Amino acid sequence: MADPQHVDVHLPVMLVARDPRRARTRAERMLADSPEPVTRAVALRILGVAQREFGDTAGAHRTLRMAAAVATRAGADEHAAHARTSRLGLLALRGGGGVAGAALDRMAASTPSTRAPALLHQGVAAAQRGHFGPALAFFDAALAELGRGAYDRMLPGVLSNRGLALMYSGRLEESAEDLHRALALAERHALDYLRGITLQNLGCLATRRGDISAAVASFRSAARLVPEHRGAGLRLDHTDALLAAGMFGEARKVLLGTAVESAYADEITARLLRAKIHLGREERRAARDQALRVRARCAPGSLWARLADQVAWSALHLPGTAPAPGRGAVPRSRPAAAPPAGPPGRTAAGGAAPALARCVSSAPLGPLSPEVLAPRHADALRAIAAGDHVGARRELLRAADDGPQEAPAVHHLELLAHQHAHEREVAAAGARGALDQGNAAAALDWVEHGRALFSVPGRCRDRAWKGVLDRCREAFARARSGDDGAAIELRRLTAVLGPAQWHTGCAAAGAGGPAPWPGSTDLAGLLGRRVLVCYAQPHGVPAAITVVDGHVAAHPLPPLRVIEDAVCRMNGVARMNSRGDAADGAGLAAAAAQVERLLLAPLAGVPDDRPLVIAPAPFAEALPWGLLPALRGREVSVVPSGRAWLACRARSRAVAHRAPRALLAAGGDLGTAVAEVRSLHRRHPGAEVLTGPDARVGAVLDGLARCDLAHIVAHGLVPAGAPMLSGLALADGPLFAYDLESLPEVPAVTVLSSCRVGTAAPSPAGVRLGFAAALLALGGATVVAGVLPVRDRGTPAAMERFHSALASGSAPARAVADHLADAGFLCFGAG
Repeated sequence: MADPQHVDVHLPVMLVARDPRRARTRAERMLADSPEPVTRAVALRILGVAQREFGDTAGAHRTLRMAAAVATRAGADEHAAHARTSRLGLLALRGGGGVAGAALDRMAASTPSTRAPALLHQGVAAAQRGHFGPALAFFDAALAELGRGAYDRMLPGVLSNRGLALMYSGRLEESAEDLHRALALAERHALDYLRGITLQNLGCLATRRGDISAAVASFRSAARLVPEHRGAGLRLDHTDALLAAGMFGEARKVLLGTAVESAYADEITARLLRAKIHLGREERRAARDQALRVRARCAPGSLWARLADQVAWSALHLPGTAPAPGRGAVPRSRPAAAPPAGPPGRTAAGGAAPALARCVSSAPLGPLSPEVLAPRHADALRAIAAGDHVGARRELLRAADDGPQEAPAVHHLELLAHQHAHEREVAAAGARGALDQGNAAAALDWVEHGRALFSVPGRCRDRAWKGVLDRCREAFARARSGDDGAAIELRRLTAVLGPAQWHTGCAAAGAGGPAPWPGSTDLAGLLGRRVLVCYAQPHGVPAAITVVDGHVAAHPLPPLRVIEDAVCRMNGVARMNSRGDAADGAGLAAAAAQVERLLLAPLAGVPDDRPLVIAPAPFAEALPWGLLPALRGREVSVVPSGRAWLACRARSRAVAHRAPRALLAAGGDLGTAVAEVRSLHRRHPGAEVLTGPDARVGAVLDGLARCDLAHIVAHGLVPAGAPMLSGLALADGPLFAYDLESLPEVPAVTVLSSCRVGTAAPSPAGVRLGFAAALLALGGATVVAGVLPVRDRGTPAAMERFHSALASGSAPARAVADHLADAGFLCFGAG
């Protein structure tokens, strides 16, 4: 080491900014090797600063006090001053408040070289408490001090902290400029730890700009550079990104696995994130409790307190709220503080409050916007409240040239289904307002807008993502053979699948919005004799909207809970009957009649002899429509929306002129599968046939990519809570819905002779997820699949009759109605 009397006083900070572990090791070696007092004082300060970064605040406080004492006895006054400055900065972070700040001011006045560090410490302490205006003033003063020739390697640290404060203040462009400059300087000076912190801050900035893939990539890069102690903060930021993406379940899993230390900002952030997760799950009492606890801990003017007010206000205005899990009707507890006085901004006026309340859960933590929403969303809500649906749609569709940057397009269907949560909430508010005003055409337009995919799912080529799916596949196969360890591994992998989709390359620039569609009044000419029945439940109020011969009408439905109970009862009896154990024909007939009274009887003016195109709401996603008395023998096509039906119809016509290339596959150990495939092979002699060990996932995927008509017989897998893990059991494991995203194209027509793989689960935004839903979203025209268990007896013969009808020119919906509907099969897409 150099002459102890001439050691740079900034050396400890530089060494820790480079690598806290190596800095700590170097300090310990210095203490062991040298009795020289100044060397020991420098080593103790290095050790204390490193201890602070590793979360040992008490140890850091003691070590820094010792460093100052040793330096003072050795007459190294400047080293002593810097050790005291570091200790006072730690006290300020721990809540020393004005006392530590005043001491830092005195230290800076007496020792000029401590001015920039003292200002930096004060700025960080203010930012930790959500006071970003004062924090920026301290950081600006530190930059001015550095401009007068202070130690230049402090510059990236000041810029990184200033960039974060600018972000929380809503000055995103300035934030990006500071953070990228800090990153470049940290790389130039090999300050790897500081580079990791700056990458974490850049991830937070990307979250606020809506670019979740860039945020997750930054967090992953940061995780390789920062010590484990900062892992909690990284996971909290990751949780915030997942909430901004609308992935509440995945965010909850990440937060549950995060052990938050006593750091003030981390504790406050964790509580606010818990509150937002409760909001997203419509658990308003739990959300409000967490928010009020934050308000009790924070100064009234801080960002954290205002964010807590925002959450508490939203909890009071959520539509159709539900109690938290495991909590029934309990007496209202006394709040920790009074509820916020009013809504966070002018947008909340009138009927827009429920939509705004639902948007708060997916708004990133800061910068706090009085309106929460982007200006075009806020303007659309105000137009809806005024009854101006044309103006509202115009505002919603205009370019997002103000407010947060538009999120890039993503390739994965599950990510697309969660994107644009605020836009979908505005659409729900528009549908609810139009229904209240009796404007059925406007209501249908809003429902269609809310169900649209904002970009087309693309082919995923990421090897790491494929590796995760392969590990899931292997664990599935082992778990089915009774391996308990595989079941545990599968649960672990399932928990990370959602976030793992935000891999490098999952997004591309230019998300745009949903493509213009003909509109409800123009849809009639394309429907022909068909009747569109669109079921919706904007803000929990169920309704049906019909289009018949150019006339659009809205029909109120019974309460949502009544419908859900009836559908659940019918599905339960139908599943029991399909399995053949204790069949209850009379019970099924009664349950089906009850559902028909709730969902079909209210549709006044709908002819009873026309083909139907049904766009179900979440309450009817798994309903076997063909078992309802009025729909037996009737053509029914099930689609996500009218827009989706038009797209499927166009795809169907594009391949109708050529003889179909066919794939016939029989997977797993299903007894009748091979016989069913052989029977169909006689009808399609040129088909590619995969059975037994040849029916492997890779081979079937290859066959799907090059055929027009696919028929697959296999056990169906429909795991609860993971719709994109739905799939087919093949020779080497399951083919997941996720796997379909690797294909360049999917068949025009796919028939799935499997149990329940037609079942779909709606995302929070209402977009359908599942195996059949994925085939349609990825470009399929028609999917025939069941929503009930499939009986081995009779199904092969029914499938042969179905294919015979198709070959004779029958439309898929007609063939399903004649041969498969009574077994719980549906025709999805173009019928």
